[in-house]
Parts: sequence; structure tokens; C-alpha cells
Amino acid sequence: MNTSNDTKQITFLHGAWQAVLQDQPEPFQKSLLLDFVSADVIDRLPEYTTLRNVLMECRRQGAFQESYIKSFLSLRKGWRQLTSESRHTIIQCIHICGLEKNSGLQLLEDDEAALSVRWDIANRLYSGARDMAYKACQVAGLEMVQPRGLPRHNDFRTLVRRGQETLMALLEERINIDKTAVTLAVGYVTPVARAKIRNNLAMAYLDGLDALRAALFHWALHNLQAFTSLGIFTDSASVAALSSLEESVIKEYIEHALKPYKQEYEKLRAAVDEMPQDPTIYGKVRHFFDNKPSLH
Repeated sequence: MNTSNDTKQITFLHGAWQAVLQDQPEPFQKSLLLDFVSADVIDRLPEYTTLRNVLMECRRQGAFQESYIKSFLSLRKGWRQLTSESRHTIIQCIHICGLEKNSGLQLLEDDEAALSVRWDIANRLYSGARDMAYKACQVAGLEMVQPRGLPRHNDFRTLVRRGQETLMALLEERINIDKTAVTLAVGYVTPVARAKIRNNLAMAYLDGLDALRAALFHWALHNLQAFTSLGIFTDSASVAALSSLEESVIKEYIEHALKPYKQEYEKLRAAVDEMPQDPTIYGKVRHFFDNKPSLH
């Protein structure tokens, strides 16, 4: 293999791995590239690494050719599971590196339509809605983000109910924003766009679940007297004296309290799967998407 081919393969790998890792902050878990990188390289990397470290280790191990073959096989196998943006980026890398002849990869039928959707605007609108929702939770007594301040006093059941109601409204906001972005850009919801809406919903749900779980535990540590009915705490219990058993009991209690949020999410997820091709446009955000040129 000549130097020119080496350079093309390295350039392609860098671009393709970036596309596969889209939205992943560094350092990322090396397991995310397990199917794309030589096993010898993976074994020598720390649990969390950077793309630069992966490329450097490939060079040290002389593993670019093996990783190149492995990456192409994995891309072909999981092509439909990637986002439209990732597929678009990888196809661009293939063209730049002159690898069209043997790639066997191409955009899906509705990728071009999906790429016209202004997800950047949708994400900014959702981010603003999330900030407002988290502030509402804070007013109720839930410190949703770090650094967490001293939580306001409230009843535990009331906190759980308000937190879940606020987050469910936020998930509905995510769906309404996304389906409006898709409908205004394309005119209807394509299968690829539907998958993107579903993925965005899942990410918003997990983000909210983690934040609410942590906020409730933070509140519990400052209000241990609220859990005396569990039979393992005393009025003099303190955070410093909390045993691992007592901590696990609180966490289990919180997890049980979060079940309704998890169940309501499943209903929303099913609603996305059943969403009509031409859903109702969310008037509140429509003007943000009007007359905005697409990114591609």
C-alpha cells in the first residue's frame, strides 16, 4: 500500500469516526468504537479516550489497514441505524478520499429530505424550554443542575408529582418542536425523520430522568426526616452519618416514585411511532423555522 492510499484511509477513518461519534463529548468511552477499530488498539486505550488518541494508537500499532476494513464492514452492517447527518458526512468523506468504487454505501431514499430539517434551530428551542422547565423545578424545591444549592422545603410526593409533570410537558415540547421542524422543511414526516424525533425524545427523557433522580436524592439528603416512616432513620440522622444501606433505601424509594414518569414516556414514544405523516404544526415555534435555509 502506498503513501497516498495510507493518507486517504486515515483521512476517511478520521471523518467516519467523527460522524459515528456525533454529539459525543471527549473523552468518550472507547467501547463506542469497538466495532470500528482494531481490537489491539482498543485493548491499549484507556476506558475513556479521544479521537486523537485512537488515531495515534492506530499509528503506533500499524493498525490503520485493519481498522479501515473493520470500519467499512461495520458501516455497511449498521448503515440504517446511523443518523442522516452521519450518513451524509461519511458519504462526503468517501467522495473526498476517492473511495466511491468499493464503498457500497449511499444515502437512503429520504436522507436528502431529512437533511433539509433545521435540527439546529429545534435543538436551540428545546434547550431554552429545558432551561425554563428546570427553573420551574427549582422553584418547587428540585435542584436539577450542578452546582446544586440548598433545596427549598416541600413535601416529597408533591415534589415528585410536580417534577414529573414538568418533565412530561418538556418531552411533549420536544416532540412538538421536532415535528414542526420536519413538517415545515419537508411537508411530511419521513421514516428517517421519525427515527430522529424518536431518538431526540429518548435523549430528552434520559436527561430529564437523570436530573430528576439526582435532584430528588439531593433533596432527600437535606430532608431525611421526611423518610422516618421507612423505619431506618432517626430524627438525628445526618448526611455525614448516612450508611450505605440507608443511602440505597432512599435511592430505591426514589426509583419507585419515578415509575409513573417512565410509564408516561413509553406512551409518548408509542405516540411518535403512530404519528401521522402530516402532523399538526406547533404554532408557538413556527416563525423560528420560516424562511430559514437548510444546512446542506
